[in-house]
Amino acid sequence: MIRSWHKDNDSVSDSSGSVLFPSVVFGDVPVRRLYLAAAILVLNLCDVLLTRAVLDRGGVEGNPLMAGLMEGLAAPLGVKAIGAAVVGILLMISPVDSKFAERAVVCVAGLYLGIVMWNTAMLGILSLG
Repeated sequence: MIRSWHKDNDSVSDSSGSVLFPSVVFGDVPVRRLYLAAAILVLNLCDVLLTRAVLDRGGVEGNPLMAGLMEGLAAPLGVKAIGAAVVGILLMISPVDSKFAERAVVCVAGLYLGIVMWNTAMLGILSLG
């Protein structure tokens, strides 16, 4: 399948011409940015919950900045929610025609996806043992 991007309407189509990601705008913010912001929030919350589960089974927090906060659940959830909100706000206020912010958030989302996958694997390993 060949995908093409149409600069005039900012949609993505496959080789048959079917629109895969239509250009939808929420106010002045493209809806894909809302999806990216939501993904960052969900991945951060998954990170905290999975990390807490791993710690409860004998794992160790690898992030020295979060290690002290992981004693409870409220503090890390608050820190991660605030961080995700800041990223989301910066994404929403960045210029619509600039793709840098979106690409940066996609990279961060990929990093968090990797962390969530790692935590899931660790949880599975610790649960078996």
